[in-house]
Amino acid sequence: MLANRITKPCHNCRRRRLRCDRSWPTCHKCAASKQECLGYGKVFVWAPAIDFDGSPRPPHVSGRRLSSQGQYQPRVLDAQALGAATNTDEAESVSAVWAQEALCDSHDPVVECHDQSIQQADGLPTRPGDPCEGELENQQAPPFLLPDAKPSHDATSPGKIMSDDLIDECSSRELVEPYQRLEGLGLSASGNLIDPLFQDLDWNSRYYLAHFADSLCKDLVARDTPYSNPFRELIPLSQKHPVLLQILIATSAIHWSNKFRPIGAIPPGLPDPGGYLAQLRSQHLSSRQALIDALTAKQKALGYLRDVLDALDPAGSEVVLAAMHFLVKFDLIDLDRNNDKAWQVHMKATSIILAHLVTDSISHGSSRVLRDCVLADCFIYHILGSTLATGAIASRIARYAFELLPVIKRVEVNSYLSCPPELLQTILHASLLSYETPCTDGSHSALVADQALRLIDEALAFDISGWADRLRELPNVSDIDSRIHIASAHRSAVCLYILQALPVVRAVRPIDTMVLVGDIFGHLGQIDDSDPYFKATSWPLFIAGAETREADHRAWTMSRMFAIWEICPWGYIFKAIKMLRATWQIQDSGAGSGVSWLTDLKDMGFDCLIV
Repeated sequence: MLANRITKPCHNCRRRRLRCDRSWPTCHKCAASKQECLGYGKVFVWAPAIDFDGSPRPPHVSGRRLSSQGQYQPRVLDAQALGAATNTDEAESVSAVWAQEALCDSHDPVVECHDQSIQQADGLPTRPGDPCEGELENQQAPPFLLPDAKPSHDATSPGKIMSDDLIDECSSRELVEPYQRLEGLGLSASGNLIDPLFQDLDWNSRYYLAHFADSLCKDLVARDTPYSNPFRELIPLSQKHPVLLQILIATSAIHWSNKFRPIGAIPPGLPDPGGYLAQLRSQHLSSRQALIDALTAKQKALGYLRDVLDALDPAGSEVVLAAMHFLVKFDLIDLDRNNDKAWQVHMKATSIILAHLVTDSISHGSSRVLRDCVLADCFIYHILGSTLATGAIASRIARYAFELLPVIKRVEVNSYLSCPPELLQTILHASLLSYETPCTDGSHSALVADQALRLIDEALAFDISGWADRLRELPNVSDIDSRIHIASAHRSAVCLYILQALPVVRAVRPIDTMVLVGDIFGHLGQIDDSDPYFKATSWPLFIAGAETREADHRAWTMSRMFAIWEICPWGYIFKAIKMLRATWQIQDSGAGSGVSWLTDLKDMGFDCLIV
């Protein structure tokens, strides 16, 4: 058998200096440590191709040769040769090659620390993947390595030559699958190793762009596939726009900081789980370094943004809109949101940028899809933000509703929310009516109540079955049942929101809110955590959870929120949990205003965005 002929350990165990069980086809010890085993065969190590001036780089080690096209060929390392080279000069040279190709030199950035714990900390690691003492087994492997880069003097974070232990940490995807993973970024396999996009970037920047493509992009759409996620098109586009590059790096780094957690499960009963995780993040070397990288890149993006805004034109407005939109996402992902209203500043800026856009000025093709997705997400964020926050968010975006609603319909197949545009329009009208005629104004109560009843009737009369039938006619739509449950939950949540935003309607027509709450919980219960639409349930879940008085429903709501966090580690989840607990405390103590729990939350100063 093949297993009987294996005389050498697998590459992972050999580099980590562990005893390999030499299982075939992969090592069981690698599987137990959640690493992809490199196996026992040959390993391909790609060396740099060209310098900035276009001239070929000299090989780092002997044995390299040029192809007929004048490019350096990969150096093939045989498993037996590697094993025989142990404790020799050749082994040291091979290790040096891996180290030099893995990490580029960069300067130390000066950043404003996120909190006092970071300000007082020292001994930061050189990259977010640096393992701490005793945690090498549990370390999350970096997404992949793009080795053909020149050392950059505009690095996002400090970097030094990697040690052997850090090289051992690389997964097999970093070494043997560069073509497949780069093709997921929309780049051609034939020219990826010398692509200028990667040639001028430092190691950490490539690391975070890889994480953006591998992980963060999955949170931005309903169903993610390598060739149907338009947000990955931002990566090659960032080559031309430094502001876009830096905000993508910042958003990806803060997402990585949340995803890399030193603990498995959050202890139950914590009064502030978000603050608890933020404190753990500030004390963990790798997660803290990613946080510093995120803040550094964000500061650079803001600097570039100021320069772009000085000479804004319709063509540049689309890039600025995408950058401002990802600033909002940064605020949503961040755990330690000291300024809860920062997202409103960015939302106000996006509404101003929308005025510079010309709807039909974009060429057809993938760029149109990307533009529509950014516009649709901006519109959705404005609508959902107007439900729980104070201010004129609804009035600012309502003027563009006529142009933006068709955009949402064009991309609703892959929209992360999967809420029908008609229901979003109803939410916008209710928020606008609530802002223009607050509940304290009794002079127009009858008129407001009639308009609110009309909005509720419109929402209840919305034909979800007909909406689903229309989606069935579109290609590549096979998850109709999940979409129906999500849309039904949003429909009942819209009605509950109208009752909270416009409480005068209760005096005109009594409405059993517990029926609506039960409908929401019933439909959400059909969406388990393996469903890609599970991450799109936070807003209706929050509305139903804040409305219910039953202990079982409250416990189910809380466990569901934590489950969403495990799948989609965005910090706004903990803000929603904090708001739910504040609402339940007011309801149980009877200390509220008696108008609505939404009014009580706004009186307490909560201005949050739940998406």
